[in-house]
Amino acid sequence: MANPRLLESTSPYLQAHADNPVEWYPWNDEALDRARAEDRPILLSIGYAACHWCHVMARESFSDPGIAAVMNRYFINIKVDREERPDLDKTFQTAHALLNQRGGGWPLTAFLNPDDLTPFFIGTYFPAEPRFGMPGFADLLERVHSAYREKRDQTREQGVAVHRALSATPPGSDELPPVSRVDAARARLEGALDDEHGGLGGAPKFPQLPILDFLIDEAAARDADGGGRLDHAVAALLDGGLFDHLDGGIFRYCVDADWTIPHFEKMLLDNAQLPDTLSRFALLAPENAERRAVIESLLERSIAHFLERMRLPDGTFAASLDADTKGEEGATYLWTPDEVRSVLEAAGLDAARIEWFLGDYGLDRPANFEGRWHLAAVHRAKRVEEVHPLDEPVRHALLSVRDARPQPKRDDKSLLGLNALLATGLMRAGSRLGRDDWASRGIDLLDRLVPAEAAVADLPTGHLDGRPSVPAFLDDLALLLEAETEALFRAPSRGRLRRIEAIVETITQRFADPGGAFRLSHVGHGAPVAGLVVFTDDAQPSGNAVLADTLTRLGYALGRTNWLALAEGIFKAAAGSIERAPQAHGRLLAALRRFHQPGPVVVIKARDLPAWQAAIGNLRRRGITVIASGDDELLADKPRPEDGVGLAYVCRGTACLPPVDDPDRLMESFG
Repeated sequence: MANPRLLESTSPYLQAHADNPVEWYPWNDEALDRARAEDRPILLSIGYAACHWCHVMARESFSDPGIAAVMNRYFINIKVDREERPDLDKTFQTAHALLNQRGGGWPLTAFLNPDDLTPFFIGTYFPAEPRFGMPGFADLLERVHSAYREKRDQTREQGVAVHRALSATPPGSDELPPVSRVDAARARLEGALDDEHGGLGGAPKFPQLPILDFLIDEAAARDADGGGRLDHAVAALLDGGLFDHLDGGIFRYCVDADWTIPHFEKMLLDNAQLPDTLSRFALLAPENAERRAVIESLLERSIAHFLERMRLPDGTFAASLDADTKGEEGATYLWTPDEVRSVLEAAGLDAARIEWFLGDYGLDRPANFEGRWHLAAVHRAKRVEEVHPLDEPVRHALLSVRDARPQPKRDDKSLLGLNALLATGLMRAGSRLGRDDWASRGIDLLDRLVPAEAAVADLPTGHLDGRPSVPAFLDDLALLLEAETEALFRAPSRGRLRRIEAIVETITQRFADPGGAFRLSHVGHGAPVAGLVVFTDDAQPSGNAVLADTLTRLGYALGRTNWLALAEGIFKAAAGSIERAPQAHGRLLAALRRFHQPGPVVVIKARDLPAWQAAIGNLRRRGITVIASGDDELLADKPRPEDGVGLAYVCRGTACLPPVDDPDRLMESFG
């Protein structure tokens, strides 16, 4: 009989485990109370729907009646979706690093003391039988049970030590961190760029978009065009195996150092950031038409095809596509040379063009994935303008056949923070590349995500089929604030400004930490480390970093010194964390530079806004923030003249130049 506790969940990942013989609970009071009452340790399993190794462990161990019987006899078993409970995931991933002195991953397998929820043993994937140098899971369960019963004092002491370390944050400072901290991080990260293959680090190779964003921002601050190793790092995302050349979008990461074979899950987490990152890079060299054309073409493919595949009935976007299709990793995406040749011949392509494609994408070489071929360009570009998007007739023919195959499952959770992240990216890419259609889609997504009548304080972190999950976390609201700010700058309205004020108020009331920054969760989440404060980025920028950056931009643009003070408090609270590992704080350091060295903001107050549209579009394509309004009550400190075309105020930080009343004169002030 299916487990009703999981069937009723708002997580497809939990629902998928409802038929396991394991007596699973979600993370809730019922499970925690039972563990305490029966003095049984908690077996906590954290994963997500698209995770390949999560599926492997589910097939091997959680579906095995014998292993399930041991789990049910000795433990209270809790299953968690990391995308719904980022606080639990962050807490226990950090604990894994503390206990094992290396990074974790998914599935995460943790054993907790029931009374204080502290971990005393943590690992990731364990095979059902001993292999890969790891014990079999059933044997491990027996050993953990014995350790808990026979070495109770040691397990408690270890748990308390881990909890103490998790609760401690590096000391803050009474002084604002200097901009030299930003320079130090840039130097360290630039030195880590891979000269041979592009990107950062070795295998497995992750896109690390927050770090790329930071390096792009730093290039912009130095008026550099992003050539050299940074160009190579961006190009590596686009012509190897990380990018889906047929449908657009990127996979989660590559298992090798040269970006050939991915882990095949596709996450909104990564693809929501792609429009912002790529358009940000295009902005470094506005005169480089080839670079811009490649970026616009690949973004168009991703937005028009992959994102449409992820669209939910309510207009928001699903969390992920699975790595597996019917239990086989990557099955939907793989080819044989004969199959490709047959498809392209049927599409009417000539033999020479077919053979060129087979050679260019390695189908004339040995298979690159378990006897079949994943499409990745053989000759890799070191500059973005050298990337060649796949010809449309080839792409269309192959994608039509691929779409007729069995498809990976989609996780239909709609996540607040990631949808807001995508809305921001669409608006920014639209402004920078002159694609008003993309910007309009971003605003439409934002308004569907949080309708005007919704109360910010009541927002959940996500929903499934209209059913809300747990309350929103700091990261969700920080990303929503960023998206609302982008929308306000593009289409100012009093309603948008009120929404922004409500988000800031909710964050300060629910998540404030005495040190000046903000906690990931609040008391209503019931997290074991309620005071967890995170400054470092992972696959997405940290909530504190996004919040500090957005409050900085809002504070300078709107003259809200109280919001600048909140941002400054975050920077000061993060001082010790930044000093310890500056390279792990890309988004926070980018925000710190903007706080020290704010960019220009143009405010246009005019009754006749169409007369300013050409100038507005030109400035936005340069990445300059433009707020244009005819509403006297918005930005009331910058009045609109009663007659004439209007006035434009050019401000940098807290200082503004005398206003100009002519669009041409405005453009002259920018050269």
